[in-house]
Amino acid sequence: MIRERLKKLTMVDWAFAGILLASTLLMLRHVGHRAITYWDEGFHALVAKNLLKHPFKFTLYEQPWLPYDYTDWGNNHIWLHKPPMAMWQIALSYAVLGVNTFALRLPSVILSSGAVFLTYLIATELFDKRIGLIAAFWQGFNVCTFNLTHGYLYSDHIDITLLFWVELACYFLIKAAKTGKLWYVIASGVAQGIAYLSKSYLGMVTFGIMGVLWFLKRVRFLDSSEYRLRFWHLPVQLMASVLTVAPWAGYCLIFYRKEYLYEHKRVLDHLNTDVESWGATWDRPLFDYMVLIYPAIYTAVLAAFVFLFVVALRHRNMGEIFVLAWVIGVIAPHSWALTKTPSATTIAIPPLLIGFSVIIGRSLVSPKTRFLGENGFLKKYTAIWLASMLAMLVISGGKTNVPDRDVFDSLKKFAPYVEANFWIISRLIATGAIFVALFVFLKKIPWSHYASLGLQLIAAGLTIFFAVQYVNEARLVTDQNVNEPTYAVIGKIVSEKLPSNACLLLDETDYGHHFFLMFHSGLSAYLLRDRDMLTSAEQARQAKAIPYLVTRKTYDYPLVFEDMSKTPYRVYLINEK
Repeated sequence: MIRERLKKLTMVDWAFAGILLASTLLMLRHVGHRAITYWDEGFHALVAKNLLKHPFKFTLYEQPWLPYDYTDWGNNHIWLHKPPMAMWQIALSYAVLGVNTFALRLPSVILSSGAVFLTYLIATELFDKRIGLIAAFWQGFNVCTFNLTHGYLYSDHIDITLLFWVELACYFLIKAAKTGKLWYVIASGVAQGIAYLSKSYLGMVTFGIMGVLWFLKRVRFLDSSEYRLRFWHLPVQLMASVLTVAPWAGYCLIFYRKEYLYEHKRVLDHLNTDVESWGATWDRPLFDYMVLIYPAIYTAVLAAFVFLFVVALRHRNMGEIFVLAWVIGVIAPHSWALTKTPSATTIAIPPLLIGFSVIIGRSLVSPKTRFLGENGFLKKYTAIWLASMLAMLVISGGKTNVPDRDVFDSLKKFAPYVEANFWIISRLIATGAIFVALFVFLKKIPWSHYASLGLQLIAAGLTIFFAVQYVNEARLVTDQNVNEPTYAVIGKIVSEKLPSNACLLLDETDYGHHFFLMFHSGLSAYLLRDRDMLTSAEQARQAKAIPYLVTRKTYDYPLVFEDMSKTPYRVYLINEK
C-alpha cells in the first residue's frame, strides 16, 4: 500500500517534501539554545514544568512564599493568563525528553512544520498543487515562525500552537464546504475549539469565515456549485467548539473561579482598553508589526491581496473569497481593537502567503504551456507580479521605521504608523502604476506571448533575489544561538544543596532572571530589583521558608557556598541579626 501511494506522488509532492525537510532542519538548528526569553517564554516554560506535578493545576510560583496579587499574572500562583493547550504540549515533551530547552521548543518545531504541511493542503484544495508548493516555501522559511519557535518573540509557543489549530480548522472547513459532509463540519469545530484553548477568541476566526461563505452564497455572490454547506452547519460547527472548550472552562470556574474570570475579562479588555501599554492606533498592525513578519516581500504580499480582492469581485470563486475572508477576519478586528500585540496577526500568515503564491503560480501556468499566457487574464497576473517586484526594487524600504514599542503612545494622530512607514504606500502606488503600464504594453504589442515570457523570467529572477533575503532572515534567527549557562549551573547546585522550602532572593539588575533561576532549580525565586531584601526575608520566614540570597556581590551573611570560576556567584543564608 505504501509503495502504491509513493508511486502516485508527483514531482510537486516531492519538491514540497524537500522544502518541508529543509525548513524543519533549519528550524531545528540551535533550537535548544539555553537562553530562555523572559517575555514570554520564561512563563510558559515554568508553568509547563509545574504541570508535570499536577497536569490540571496551572501554577507559575509553585510555592509562593511571598505575598502576591492574583491579578498580577507576572507574579501569580495560579496562572491562567493563557489557555492550556501550548503548556500541555510542552509538559508532554518534558515528560518524554526531560526538562530542558530543546524539549521546551520541540513541540513548536513539530507544529510549525505541521502548519506548513497544512498550508500546502489548503492551497492545493483551494487552487492547485503548484500554488501550494510556492506557499509552503514562503511559510516554511518565515522569520516570524522561526522567532516564535526559538522563543525570541512575544507569545512564542502560544502563537505557533494557535497557528496550527486554526489552519487545521480551516482545512476541515474547506473539505466540509466542498463535500457537505457533517463529520468535516464537526472536525472543523473541534479543531477550532482547540485553537480557542490555545489563545482564546483569536482561535474562532474559522467560524467567521464559515459565516461569510454562507452569507455570500445566500445572496448569490458565491458560486453555489463550489459550496455545499447549509445554514444548520453553522451552529453544529460552533457547538462542536463549545463542547471542546466547555470541560476546561467548567473546571476553571469550579476550582479557580476568580483567576479565570479576571483573565477572561482582561482578554475582552483588549477591545477598548490599553492593556499593558500595548495600545496603538488602527494602523500599527499593517504599517509596523506585519512588516517584521514578511521581510523583503511585504508590499508584494499586500499588492497580491488587493489584486485578489478585485479578482474575487469579478469571478466569485471560493478560493479567492476564502483567502480574503481569512485575512480580513484576522486583521480587521486586530486593527479595530485598542490593544495590539506584535504577533497577533500570525494566523494571517497562511492566507496572505497563499494569495501571494496565487499571483506567481497563475502567472507561470496556462492551459497549454507553463509560461505563455494566451489571454488577458493571465497577462494581468504577470503584470501585477512583475510590478510588485519592480516597485520593491526601485523604492527603498522593507524595514519598519518605528524605533520602539511606545514611540507613539502620546500622539493623537489618525495614522502615525502610516506616516512613519510611508514607503509602504509609495511602493503600492508604484506597483499600481507599473501594473497599468505593463498590462497596456502586453495588450498592444503583436508578439505579447513572447513578451509575457520575458517579463515572467524577469519577475522570477527578482523573486529569487528577494527570496534569498527572505530565507536569510530565517537563518539569522538560528544563528543567534544565545547560550547563558549561568542559571543552569546555579540552579543545578542550588536544587541539590538547599532544602525544598528555600526562598531564593536574587540580587540581579536584569529583569526576569529570577524565572530562569526558578526554571533550573525548581525553587521559588524573587528578584530584589523591586523588593526590599530584609522585608522579603522576613515575609519568607513567616511563610515557613528559609530565605537565601543569590548574588555576585559580597554580603555580611553566612556564606552557604560560592563558585567564582566560569559563572561567579555566591549564596548566603539571610539570618536574623
